[in-house]
Amino acid sequence: MRVRIQIGLAVISLATRAAAADAPTAVLFENVSIFDGVDAALQRGHVLVEGDRISRVSPTPLEPPAGARIIDGAGRVLSPGFVDLHAHLTLGLPREELNAHPMVVGARTAEVAEHYLMSGFTTVRDAGGTHPDLARAVERGWITGPRIYPSGATISQTSGHGDFRLRHEPHPVLDGHGDPYLANGMAVIADGVPRTLAAVRENLRAGATQIKIMGGGGVASDYDPIHTLQPSPEEIRAAVQAAGDWDTYVMAHSYTAEAIRRLVENGVEVIEHGLLIDEETAQLVADKGVAISTQVLVFRIGAEMPGLNDENRRKFAQVQAGQDELMRLIRKYGIQTGFGTDLIFGTHTLLTKEFTARSDYFTPAEILRQATSESAAIIRRCGRLNRHGDFGEIREGWKADLLLIEGDPFADISILERPEETLAMIMKDGVIVKEQTGQQ
Repeated sequence: MRVRIQIGLAVISLATRAAAADAPTAVLFENVSIFDGVDAALQRGHVLVEGDRISRVSPTPLEPPAGARIIDGAGRVLSPGFVDLHAHLTLGLPREELNAHPMVVGARTAEVAEHYLMSGFTTVRDAGGTHPDLARAVERGWITGPRIYPSGATISQTSGHGDFRLRHEPHPVLDGHGDPYLANGMAVIADGVPRTLAAVRENLRAGATQIKIMGGGGVASDYDPIHTLQPSPEEIRAAVQAAGDWDTYVMAHSYTAEAIRRLVENGVEVIEHGLLIDEETAQLVADKGVAISTQVLVFRIGAEMPGLNDENRRKFAQVQAGQDELMRLIRKYGIQTGFGTDLIFGTHTLLTKEFTARSDYFTPAEILRQATSESAAIIRRCGRLNRHGDFGEIREGWKADLLLIEGDPFADISILERPEETLAMIMKDGVIVKEQTGQQ
């Protein structure tokens, strides 16, 4: 109930505005340069949206249905909406406010969610801490934000990356009477196979689309060195089994090669971060078809985040030193990576700078593919828990999540740092949620 209150009391003005949207049943984009989410070669053409789906994609002019809205793209790029593979919508407050009242957390979360959507991100995979009720609130129009694939409470062992207690605080369940959920339900402590099974199943019951476990030491946590292994192979397999029973997968926070090997060998499908991987482990990841959802910007700015202590900063430097090698190995072995940010403690305002940060390692076309079709494909590993169908590409029958871009991001990816200028239109589920003036 604690977390449901947090979400339910989010900003009402946003809900009212979203509910009042009066969208036409059809929108025709004429004369656009189509980036389909996969092919770097743009195709001049026309795209018809009917309801929440793309109904036609054509190189020749289309006859609009009666009452359709017609938008002349004038040659501008039409792209799928962006996808963030590693978001933490409920971690928008400063670090010292992690245990703020649920009403405050909910209000801030609504603000963060709207910022994502207005930055062109029409879908996010929440990487732990966000209750599935937030996803339902967005779907119902109560909160303005992207489509959310929630993980629910992050599952952590005692002393793991999700154990948020201060050193002097007692264990919440060792006496048999405490609550294993920490920090407004953002994490749950689960030790041993039975508790791991219960934690996974509880997240799935609440509506999680995938499961997030902490698989090794963390940077922003205080008491678990980076080298630590979390949790045991038996506990990992229990989480994977319980997720697999629901036709979905486990994603796991980890940095070191040893932690990644343990996770992959026991069934984890997506590694989060992975900055201290080695060649042998990268080969294993590739052979198993595992994805590495990693980030660039957050590890460059992390040491400057407010609220961190000297040990947190030292750990940021420790893992950031492996970033170049990780990217080399991702390229060498063709590892699926997608586009994630992991911006927490108020740094979500830097969201779009991730595009430029990635340009040290990838071409603009590769980055745009990561931020659309590649991220969407990773999210769709949740199988039959995916209630939304296909998205992330401009294809007939797929979700109408579209961006009309001023300028050429294939020539200069940094223009996407300024969405207020470069995103002439944002459409999610066939509804235009932002557009600049001057459209027909």
